[in-house]
Amino acid sequence: MIASSLFTDVQWILIALLALLVLTAVLSVSFHAVLAIAHDTLPYLLGLAWIILVFAIIDGAWIRAAAALVLVIYHLAMLVPRFLRDRVPRWAAGAPHVQMLVCNVYTENATPALLAEEMLAADADVMVILEWNPTFAKEFDLAGAKDSYPHRLCDENDHSDYSVCIASRVAFTQGSEMKHVGPLTMAHAVIMCGEQRLRIIGINPTAAVDPGGYDEWKAQIEELTQFISTTARPVVVAGDFNTTRFRPEYKSLLKSGLTDGHDALGKGMTSSFKLSADGVLAAPGTVIRLDHALLSKGVCAVAAEDLESCGSDHLPFGMTLAVRQSRRGAATA
Repeated sequence: MIASSLFTDVQWILIALLALLVLTAVLSVSFHAVLAIAHDTLPYLLGLAWIILVFAIIDGAWIRAAAALVLVIYHLAMLVPRFLRDRVPRWAAGAPHVQMLVCNVYTENATPALLAEEMLAADADVMVILEWNPTFAKEFDLAGAKDSYPHRLCDENDHSDYSVCIASRVAFTQGSEMKHVGPLTMAHAVIMCGEQRLRIIGINPTAAVDPGGYDEWKAQIEELTQFISTTARPVVVAGDFNTTRFRPEYKSLLKSGLTDGHDALGKGMTSSFKLSADGVLAAPGTVIRLDHALLSKGVCAVAAEDLESCGSDHLPFGMTLAVRQSRRGAATA
């Protein structure tokens, strides 16, 4: 009897905690790294609501069942759209395409040459490379990238774990530069796709698990959101965002006029990050998606595919983008 009462109390405590977490997500409340990580794992945490619902029905505890059902409905509302592919606009069929590769190469990668070979085999037009470092850069060039991807945009003096590089077969045009927007460093490339100027922004903001990392990450995303709201279209923002799409700040970023490319393809619940590049923590495989491509109007995700990690704790992904042409070939605001 005591055990049964304790089990019931535990269920109510879990319902209360999950409800509070959902409320913070709905109200876009975020103020601490622990809460941010809880938002990242919310799709998993809400799985507890299903278990509670089953036990409540078995017990005939209808009030508890009703409370759990509300959480289950929210869970479904969160997940189902991630599996539904958006309608492809008619203009995409005849629009020129850009093949983009996004890859966090991992500064401590034990097999950078293997990863470099895989990336080159992907045959992308543009690569957004995160955690760019001298060791990988050397292997990348030895694999043939020095000739096949001669156009580079990076800060050679940035030796941090958050360095960004954009490597391209296509020449960069005016406006391409490394930019510092508040505390965020970004690679801002402008290329021609057909007759249209396309902006590709590569980012790798600070991880929330670093000391003081969440506050810096939050400031970086807020600055990025303000920047994107005023930048010319079409634009693609890609990289390791160090967040899932379930944090309130990420949702605010989408409201600046962007669409998550994986969501648009019905692949919003695919994952890209492993807890470790190797060893026991790597055994479960990828657990959440931290690597994203956000697209403005005028850019449509046609296809996306993950590659092998090859020594990284992230899976690279390739994405095919259709770019709508304007009459004058100029970016529109």
